[in-house]
Amino acid sequence: MSLKIVNGWLQGIKQVVSPFYNERPINKPISLLVIHNISLPPNEYGGPYVEQLFTGRLDPNQHPYFASIHQLEVSSHLFIRRDGEIIQFVPFDKRAWHAGKSVFEGKENCNDFSIGIEMEGCDSDNFTEQQYQQLANITLLLQQTYAIKDIAGHSDIAPNRKTDPGPCFDWQYYQNLLAQKSQADMLLKQLEKIIIELQKIDLWQTTPPNPDAFLSQEPFAIDTMQAHEWLQWVFIPRIQAMIDAKANLPKFALHPYFEEALKEQNANHLLNLIKQLDDLS
Repeated sequence: MSLKIVNGWLQGIKQVVSPFYNERPINKPISLLVIHNISLPPNEYGGPYVEQLFTGRLDPNQHPYFASIHQLEVSSHLFIRRDGEIIQFVPFDKRAWHAGKSVFEGKENCNDFSIGIEMEGCDSDNFTEQQYQQLANITLLLQQTYAIKDIAGHSDIAPNRKTDPGPCFDWQYYQNLLAQKSQADMLLKQLEKIIIELQKIDLWQTTPPNPDAFLSQEPFAIDTMQAHEWLQWVFIPRIQAMIDAKANLPKFALHPYFEEALKEQNANHLLNLIKQLDDLS
């Protein structure tokens, strides 16, 4: 699913408007992402109760635990269920009430400058792969859209009150996903620039080489393809397929070969783009 934000709302997901939000202070730009966990009743998943809590509709008679929390006025911007479903309650540019009394790097009232994401879970259960994937995708989008510099758990900004997202949240795996997805996104954008430049200088082909050309065992298929043919028909599709498959991407160095292969052509900008691609690998 391709994610996009329009007027503070994530598109293509379930949107349930919470009454529990207000305007952000003008002089405090969004700079922090806060990760929480929540389950209602505690340690139980899949019900409607988190959504009801964040919209002021939680029935205290539905469970004994609810009698102590149903009157709370709380919300988060997003809630990510165990199966990866995303629900948004508050626009990102508004101030959701997720952090409570809190401080980050000496700055109090983290709700003023943060976005809150609730992961359906608890301190004693591992989170799901679907949740990590969605969280990483959303994190990158938020970092691209807003001036987010830092990511913290609720326990980091309210250490005497809160323990979430808890010891079962795998921070290292999450950070590795962010790095992998960030690299993949930059590579895809760079490949798109290369494709556009190949078209611009008339090196982009509309029909593939002879099938036998793909049987070459030589580096860059140097005995059966021209450099730009190999780039278009072998390298670019291969990298795109590896990204789609979430495979580990190899380190490569294309520029030296292409600098020699294209020395008779006016391809300086293409060579610069290929050098930048090398640097991303």
